[in-house]
Amino acid sequence: MPQIIKILFKRNTFAGNLMAILLHYELEPSLTLNFSTMTKPFILFLFFITVTISSSFAQKILVLDKYGTKRTRISTGEEIIFRQLNNKTKYHDFISSLKDSTLILGEAKIEFPLNDFDTFYFQRPGIQYASIGTAFIGGGFMFASAVHPLVSNAAYDQRESFIIGASFIAFSQLIKVFKYKKFKVRKNSRVRILDLTYR
Repeated sequence: MPQIIKILFKRNTFAGNLMAILLHYELEPSLTLNFSTMTKPFILFLFFITVTISSSFAQKILVLDKYGTKRTRISTGEEIIFRQLNNKTKYHDFISSLKDSTLILGEAKIEFPLNDFDTFYFQRPGIQYASIGTAFIGGGFMFASAVHPLVSNAAYDQRESFIIGASFIAFSQLIKVFKYKKFKVRKNSRVRILDLTYR
């Protein structure tokens, strides 16, 4: 055993205990671990290391492939929005776990086989922000139209303000049609679960 390691172990400290466990050295009879120094922070540290290693080296992901487009990956814990075959219900949940050919939803606690999917939906953040922004502007014009009678010497036309406000609000609702990007499971696409477990 290197001399520096022996010195650390002889000090019977937190560092010595940690190195003994991580390096798996066979301690000499006189160099025993002092478990009284392994306090709660040390136990929490080992737990954190275990969880981190498990999540890094034992992971499955849902993969959506469509010829000619970029591959889409969805990991455990991420949001998922989809419809099943012959079912108009749109599920909006998160992935609790992934198996070899099925996935389990976190809130609904339902397991779905991969061949049961029809369409996946992915939100377009830009559309959402645009909808909120135009609705806010439209609301401002509508408010101006509503308070027009209370404003003395108003420099704007009430009817015109109302029309502009209504147009902005209508546009904000119209663009919501493009809120989601669709991935339809067809002949030129496939849904798989890849095992990225480190071996």
